[in-house]
Amino acid sequence: MPPLRELQLSMVCALLDATDPGLSTAWICPGGIEPAERLGIYRNNVWATFIKALALGFPVIEKLVGVDCFRSLALGLLAQHPSRSGDLHHVGEPFPAFLQARFSHTPYSYLPDVAALEWACQVAMRAADCAPLKADELRAVAPAAYAGMRLSLHPRCRVLASAFPIIEIWIANQLGRDPERKIDLGSGPDFVLLQVRGGCALLRRLAQPDFCLLQTLTADGTLGEALDAALAIEADFDLGAALGRYFTLGLFSGVS
Repeated sequence: MPPLRELQLSMVCALLDATDPGLSTAWICPGGIEPAERLGIYRNNVWATFIKALALGFPVIEKLVGVDCFRSLALGLLAQHPSRSGDLHHVGEPFPAFLQARFSHTPYSYLPDVAALEWACQVAMRAADCAPLKADELRAVAPAAYAGMRLSLHPRCRVLASAFPIIEIWIANQLGRDPERKIDLGSGPDFVLLQVRGGCALLRRLAQPDFCLLQTLTADGTLGEALDAALAIEADFDLGAALGRYFTLGLFSGVS
């Protein structure tokens, strides 16, 4: 009899790939149902659970491509990125990149960006909540040190960019929206601020300088570096007014 680990790995291969019976069928005791059919029952459960978990996280993608196509995409993702955790929430993390590899340079090249927005919603929804940083808390920072200051984006906030109008696509595919609505894919780009409040995802369209500033802060850049990024887009960018907007929205959670 093969070692236990070899049998276990063979079982995994058989559950993920219907064309691979592996060693495991030879070591399944007969009992009314053929070994391959018995493996098939477990395989169907694995596939169905994975597809359902992915669909829960990406309802807009499923609606855009249709149930059958989504099932095919989910199984392709499963083959390349099987879950390594009992928490199936994480199976969606590689999905945007998977769609990028599949649909870049096609008429459906907007799908990866829509998936990235849906994944950002999932991550922000599950992030730990905390009180937003108040502007008054910056009083302890000397003005001369502002350029080297780092502001942490609130864990329930995300910023992302797309060449496509992903906010409009996302909204148009929510429950109760007109399924026949036409969207001009050339009406992008979108610079998106995502906030989760009260269990709801709120999307705002940012001006490009604001996006560049917030993105730089998200990447652990200093306020001086973030301002430089904004000024590269808009020479007369008003940092004071921008910070006022950000603090009003509660976008930050800490300062260092």
